[in-house]
Amino acid sequence: MQPFVRQHVRQVQQRLQEPRSTILAITGPRQVGKTTIVRQALDGAQAPVVYRTADGILADEPGWIGGAWLEARSLAQQAQGTAVLVLDEIQKVPLWSDQVKRYWDEDTWHKRDIRVIILGSSVVLLNHGLRESLAGRFERIHVMPWSFSEMHDAFGWDLETYAIYGGYPGSAPFQHDHARWLAYMQDSIIEPVVLKDMLQRQRIDKPFLLRDTLKVGARTSGREISYTKMIGELPDAGNTSTLVHYLQMFEEAGLLCALSKYTRAVMKRRSSPKMQVFTNAIATACGAPWHYEMSPADRGRCYESLVGGHLRSAVQGTLFTLSWWRDGNDEVDYVLHSPTKTVAIEVSTSPSHHQRGLAAFVNRFPDATTILVGEGGIPFDVFLGMNAKDL
Repeated sequence: MQPFVRQHVRQVQQRLQEPRSTILAITGPRQVGKTTIVRQALDGAQAPVVYRTADGILADEPGWIGGAWLEARSLAQQAQGTAVLVLDEIQKVPLWSDQVKRYWDEDTWHKRDIRVIILGSSVVLLNHGLRESLAGRFERIHVMPWSFSEMHDAFGWDLETYAIYGGYPGSAPFQHDHARWLAYMQDSIIEPVVLKDMLQRQRIDKPFLLRDTLKVGARTSGREISYTKMIGELPDAGNTSTLVHYLQMFEEAGLLCALSKYTRAVMKRRSSPKMQVFTNAIATACGAPWHYEMSPADRGRCYESLVGGHLRSAVQGTLFTLSWWRDGNDEVDYVLHSPTKTVAIEVSTSPSHHQRGLAAFVNRFPDATTILVGEGGIPFDVFLGMNAKDL
């Protein structure tokens, strides 16, 4: 069976065919296939490749990055041309960004054609290093959880399975054994983000509160919930600022975010955001009541969250923003906004679903476009095959 090839593979190949200009940073949540993408992109490469991973004891060895870099320089010199250097799990190397900056700038000065790709499992720690020392020296390729069409083509998943179990390819073998699937999600994704990424990034006095914030937020994905109510559900939660900070960290990790209400005025922090997971797998793993025999109300929330997760992943790294809107009793599930266009999106799982919110939104913002997804509108499987630019 041929391995599934995501569109990011072609992206990486195209960047490597261009003249050397920036470090290529492959970033995204854990367990979405970043290393596989790089391996597939370099399969059959004409230029010599040096691949090194800092996973394990080598990460602590002095000169680990320098040794790999010197090997790439030697191969480029022998080939009288280009070499590709791949540094995987680089966030595990102390002060890695300073070292990468030094060697990259040396190659730039001496006009060496060393193409550099960096990636790692912790997007939180990787982003910190990129911002710290490499500003202006890197280009990012965002790799997000797999889309419905990808999971369908690779594993034969239908829409209902994807709506419940989301977009992590490593979980696919366990979809028929919920206990094993849940163990995979906890051990491979949720706990590593909490214990390795966030607690290593900065001191957090209440790690149990970090976990509980994720669980409460993920279980309410697709719904508005006030910070005050969240504090009431989280023992010893402290204040709103703590929750906002934790949610920002989960957003950076690609798990959960808090969507603001849409406004064309200056954006301010709102007291009642809408929780949104990047893929429904996170909500299911945190206790959302989503399963094959869910109630109509739960199904409605599940599919609303499904659409929101698709949109949130789609806008990552673009000029688009995702929010939601409510005015009194009128509400729109999602608002996709770019510098030139606004699209109001309503999700329907019932033939009797009203569209009053869309009408009210257009009355307030006459230049907006409206889309109904689900019953009476664009079928879910068709919509989930579209990206933000298509909309």
